[in-house]
Amino acid sequence: MIEVDGQKIAWSEHMTLTTLLKRLENVEFCSVVRLNGKLVSSPKFSETRIKDNSKIELLPLVAGG
Repeated sequence: MIEVDGQKIAWSEHMTLTTLLKRLENVEFCSVVRLNGKLVSSPKFSETRIKDNSKIELLPLVAGG
């Protein structure tokens, strides 16, 4: 199991951030993820593997001006 924003989700072998985000709804806003305390940006999602028992936070892109 992994935890995504406090919600438990089934983990699978070879899971990446890209495959996880495809399973979730309303994540179009997500361009940065905190994976076990480490920030990962969207260009690295497909190559970043998720280990079992990981904690993930979806961080929305915020623009200001």
